[in-house]
Amino acid sequence: MFSQLGPAARAIVTLAEQECRNASHYYLGTEHLLLAMAIAPPQDVARYFHSVHLEPWQVKRALRDALAVTFEHTWNGIIVTERVKRIIDIAASNKGRSTLIAPIDLLQAMITEGRGIAARVLADLAVGAASTGRT
Repeated sequence: MFSQLGPAARAIVTLAEQECRNASHYYLGTEHLLLAMAIAPPQDVARYFHSVHLEPWQVKRALRDALAVTFEHTWNGIIVTERVKRIIDIAASNKGRSTLIAPIDLLQAMITEGRGIAARVLADLAVGAASTGRT
């Protein structure tokens, strides 16, 4: 699954995994991917945020507010959620399987899929409407 990711997208996943650990979460969700993109925006994502008049700090603050309260869980490593797997599949199908996935492809797949914490935060920040031309 992660073999389809380009170097910048892999860096996002690595940072997202660290954010999971920081929050004592045992799963890698879209919210962690988006948080990683807001913490260290790759150039393509930074351009996207700029195009929809959104600052990375706004995304970080909204995600921190939306993240679930931590709870005790026996640590067995990070589990990748089914939604993240779907996001990667959507990004791969939109990109074409022969081309590596970039962070912007993951972001656009989150918006396209439209569910989960990341999509809700982006919708609340009016990114979904701005990116699709809806008002």
